[in-house]
Amino acid sequence: MDEIKAVESASVELETWQPDGVTILSGDPAGRGFTLFENFENGARGTGVFECDPSKTTYKLEYNEIIYVLEGEVTIELENGSKVDLEPGMQAFLPAGHTSTWTFHTKFREVWILAD
Repeated sequence: MDEIKAVESASVELETWQPDGVTILSGDPAGRGFTLFENFENGARGTGVFECDPSKTTYKLEYNEIIYVLEGEVTIELENGSKVDLEPGMQAFLPAGHTSTWTFHTKFREVWILAD
């Protein structure tokens, strides 16, 4: 890819999408997303937008992930007890190798970055 790509993260058109390996614990996230870039050669690199409805899900973090919250509130907890509450304007680093539980308290939208 030898070109610059850009989108408006708050309004980009999303398609039905739920990340691989997600287990829904309660509610219906009705996941939606847009992938701007993704490459799994020599690790993982990627970025995009994810949105969902109030729900609770869990999945294993296969890669380091950085998120920036655009809308809504979420609580993320790792199996080791590490926990964070996020709201718009906040960002977090999620380390690979952990099982994460996400409680989406409201409609939620984030920019995600995979960084291996």
